[in-house]
Amino acid sequence: MRAHGQDLSDQTEHEAEKMSDAPVVPGLGRRVSAAISLASKIGSAIDDLRVDPHDRKAAASTAHDLRAYAHQVQRLGGSG
Repeated sequence: MRAHGQDLSDQTEHEAEKMSDAPVVPGLGRRVSAAISLASKIGSAIDDLRVDPHDRKAAASTAHDLRAYAHQVQRLGGSG
């Protein structure tokens, strides 16, 4: 979990940085800001799992959070 978690966390941070650096199409500013916030939350949740991958209670809580973030991403992208 730690090795893959690091890769996933780094990727979400990279995507958030790319969104932050890209010019924003007029009318999409709020959606872009929400996407950046979600990417940051997802990366943090993955980092939480990496701290103690054997803590089942924390893992269950983080899994719940990640599912909620996934639903938010789907809604944000218009596919949910």
